[in-house]
Amino acid sequence: MNIFALLAAFGGGVFAASIGALPAFILTGVFSIAGAIAGMCGAGDASNILINFMAFGPFFGPHISFAGGVAAAHYAKKKGLMENGADIATPLAKFNKADVLLVGGCFGVIGFLLKTLIVDNIFAGTISPMLVTDGPGIIVFFSGIIARLVFGGKLRTGSDTFSKGDALTSTIVIGACYSLVVAGIYTAAVNAGVPVEGFGGLYHVLIFGMCAVGLFFAEMGQPFVGCHHICIIAAEATVQSYARMGNLFTSLIIGVVFGVAAALLADLEGHLFNSGTDSHIDPPAFAIFIMTFVVNICFPAG
Repeated sequence: MNIFALLAAFGGGVFAASIGALPAFILTGVFSIAGAIAGMCGAGDASNILINFMAFGPFFGPHISFAGGVAAAHYAKKKGLMENGADIATPLAKFNKADVLLVGGCFGVIGFLLKTLIVDNIFAGTISPMLVTDGPGIIVFFSGIIARLVFGGKLRTGSDTFSKGDALTSTIVIGACYSLVVAGIYTAAVNAGVPVEGFGGLYHVLIFGMCAVGLFFAEMGQPFVGCHHICIIAAEATVQSYARMGNLFTSLIIGVVFGVAAALLADLEGHLFNSGTDSHIDPPAFAIFIMTFVVNICFPAG
């Protein structure tokens, strides 16, 4: 274990709590884009730093920064500083309460330890290439559950399962069409002769980053539809299915199907666990970690 990274994770959790979980996640997207582009341009060292130490490391790794900000918001609600503990957009530094920020740091450390000790040893291909999930995603989801159990609140917040009527139709249409553009760009690029080796390995990171940066509009109060869970799964499914089967049309369809499944899973989780005001348990993280398992079971890398 890297003790310096562990210490940095505490600082990363405090930083995210101070600026808000959502703004911290948007910055994850910024560094994801930069790292993916660097890697695609052949700058391997720069890509490694930007992706593994910044975007998904102790500074902006969602399992550290976003999870820390989410827990700190719940704690702030418990202390009566906020009415809505699921508010992940508000910078918590505004309250001038050191204990709120320190909760963010503690959950940053929890996220780091969960990834280093559990996820990296069990769910990162160390046992089987089929037993792989998204480390930040699974930790963000379970960190949210831990925070709710520690600071209080009902674990299940709703009785419905999926959206109904027009809302469900909209979810499916968004899932299908967003996935279509993600899968379509990759298959079109490969069909045009773009080398898979310099593109496919980081395509999902680039797409994820673009979607995360798009949440800037949600931070500004616009009804932006969060779609990183849809698009990253569509990208992974398309890339990995093509690597296995070598058929662009089939990979395009698979990318769309998997993206729609991710959209529906997030909708399900949002109704069951994230429809109240106690705290935020992230629907996209739920969809990402489950569907990453499915992608790797169906199309294991290597």
